[in-house]
Amino acid sequence: MKKAAEGALRSEEGRSVIEALLVAVLVAVFVLIAVDRYYSSIRAVRETALLVEMSNLRSAFSYYLMFNGKPPISLKELVDKGVDASKRGIEGADYRIVISGKYVETMTLDSEGFPMDPFGNRYSYDASSGMIRSSTRGYERW
Repeated sequence: MKKAAEGALRSEEGRSVIEALLVAVLVAVFVLIAVDRYYSSIRAVRETALLVEMSNLRSAFSYYLMFNGKPPISLKELVDKGVDASKRGIEGADYRIVISGKYVETMTLDSEGFPMDPFGNRYSYDASSGMIRSSTRGYERW
């Protein structure tokens, strides 16, 4: 009887069911640790990208205000409107400065053409104060 019970717990290769379960639990723990570290590193990368993009948007806002004398109506205007500073007569001592391109050249846009933050939400923009913020929960005050 004892041999029959022992045979039920051991496979033909000589491992018991308990050993197999222990290995499965250890593998699951390691997978969970790896997944947690992966998502933590993704969050850190997105936060860094958010800081860089917000800095770029705020600089683009300042340039727009400087060249046009008024704030943009929306952030979409920074993406769509080109910079044309050459007709303003900005001149250096021995050279003439010509700027061409858009205020914001590369950025992820939603289907309507508004800039999106790295978390997939639109940036919020207040035209009266010029404040540009992320609309992602937890990052509104950045």
